[in-house]
Amino acid sequence: MTPASRLGISGQVSPAKYGERIEVAHMTPSDDGNLPQAPAISSHDELLKDLAGRIDSTLSDLVDSSIPFALLDFPNHDNIGDSAIYAGTVSYFDARRMTPSYVCSVGFYDHDELNRAIQTGPIFMQGGGNFGDLWPWIHSFREQVLSRNRGRKIVQLPQTIYFSSEAALDDTARVIERHGAFTLLVRDQRSFELAREKFACEVRLCPDMALYMGKLARPVPQLDLLLHLREDKEATGIHHVNSVLARANSRRADWPREFKGFGRIAQLRSLALAARKGEIFRGANLRRERYYRALSQQRLARGIKLLGSAKMVITDRLHGHILAFLMGLPHCVLDNSYGKTSSFMAAWNTKVAHTYTADSAAQAVEVLCEHEGLKVS
Repeated sequence: MTPASRLGISGQVSPAKYGERIEVAHMTPSDDGNLPQAPAISSHDELLKDLAGRIDSTLSDLVDSSIPFALLDFPNHDNIGDSAIYAGTVSYFDARRMTPSYVCSVGFYDHDELNRAIQTGPIFMQGGGNFGDLWPWIHSFREQVLSRNRGRKIVQLPQTIYFSSEAALDDTARVIERHGAFTLLVRDQRSFELAREKFACEVRLCPDMALYMGKLARPVPQLDLLLHLREDKEATGIHHVNSVLARANSRRADWPREFKGFGRIAQLRSLALAARKGEIFRGANLRRERYYRALSQQRLARGIKLLGSAKMVITDRLHGHILAFLMGLPHCVLDNSYGKTSSFMAAWNTKVAHTYTADSAAQAVEVLCEHEGLKVS
């Protein structure tokens, strides 16, 4: 009897497919954007360095530290994955001693304020998994920015593209064509091919910006297993995990909801930092940037605490995978509803160093029992 069946979870595991570590291919996009096979990277640290280097090389000619710039679409919500992306983006600009002169979240864009702050400078837009019609209010904001800033250099930081509607895809294509100076970074081959086919703009492959944070420290675990499973419309369906929760030292949790006044803590921290640096009277944009920075770090810390609360993790969130990867935390990855996570892992070969994949919770339990010594009764 397998560990999964002892827990009352249905599902078969193919040893040839699941739980096998693979060598990591060092992938350099060719002129047509394809990712050819190349020498393997077997070290976790080497892979982290390589992925950060790819971000550097992809963005090198798009960034100018002498010109003021904007960073738009701060993720002011409790999806910690988006805060990880923002924190990685801030780390990238910090490494170049660059601070955005204008920042905003969706719903708080002020075109006149943007122009005063950066004049003719470029706009960078937050990366993520919302380029398409699945999260329409965010993508609508992106299209609004493109329409209001035709001819201005705009760089979309790494995204995954997903459209369920051909009409919505065509609408976006028209907005991009009319803009005329848009550079689109994508984080998987499927998105790259779709963008090259449909959009009249430069398209580049680039790893997720959260990876620029580098290695993260792991908290001391209290549990054997965390079932980090989505509870939104990107979930693949119902995961039958009650037996796991009953018989293993485990917990099920998605990203935690934020309590009332959560943002106030970050606000006070950012004000204290501004006071120490003498920045209190240097303008609203800088104060907002410091607040966003503190808030994203506060959210990220909650995500690290959650994932690090267990010795092993089963996750169906892309940034559950990425943060576990950055922590060196043994974990098994399930896909989301439209293949976002598997496409990312295939593009950058992050299935290394105690990282596994499975098609179901049953298979994930089996994999972790076999390869990481997960104990179930």
